[in-house]
Amino acid sequence: MKIKFQSVLFVFVFFTLGTLTTSCDKEAADITPENLKQPTEEDAVDAMTGALQASTEGMAQEIDATADLAESYTEKSGGSPCGETFDSTFVRSVNETNITAEYAFTWEWSLDCNAADIPLGLNLATTSSGTYETSRMLSQDASGSTWTVDNLFTGANYVFNGTFERTGAQESKVRNQNAFTSAITIEVDDLNIDKGTKQIKSGIAEATIVITGSGGNTQTFSGDLVFNGDGSVTLIINGNSYTIDLF
Repeated sequence: MKIKFQSVLFVFVFFTLGTLTTSCDKEAADITPENLKQPTEEDAVDAMTGALQASTEGMAQEIDATADLAESYTEKSGGSPCGETFDSTFVRSVNETNITAEYAFTWEWSLDCNAADIPLGLNLATTSSGTYETSRMLSQDASGSTWTVDNLFTGANYVFNGTFERTGAQESKVRNQNAFTSAITIEVDDLNIDKGTKQIKSGIAEATIVITGSGGNTQTFSGDLVFNGDGSVTLIINGNSYTIDLF
């Protein structure tokens, strides 16, 4: 009887340990770094914020500078700019309490003119690369864009159409402090810029945000951008709305 008891005890202990081992293995699998670093909608919003805001040399800053360039061709000059292609390279830096940034830019542009050599529209292509750091994010990225700007001499607003793209690597300083890469595409449709204030008055855009986490997990977020006319834009993803201040 003693031997039989030991056999039963052995089987019980073996079964119990096996169950515990399986349970522990499952828990270990559930907390791998890959699972902890899943891209989130909040990561997508943070990446989009950096791609949009003027302080991080995002699309808002580029639109503002492009409006200044367009304005320069509405003033009388010594010669006709029609039929020529222009280019410029420059560096911009930001060093403020909650943000630092430094980006290098290359711009190339030309003008559409009428028979009297009066500029009617501006065609612009840009590239940039650099880094920014805020209280929420550290980012190294590059961007490219193509713009057409109409109504140089007519109407109260410049009208922008085009595509802005930004790719990069980010490290979040909030929530799970995820590290990820991002690829953002913004398709802008009839963005109205006040010629006097250079402020965005209205417009919409379609946005695609591809986030890849440190474990190789990729999430694609599709959304809409609605420019509110008050210096902000509303990003809508999966029915959720996020307001982003552009300046």
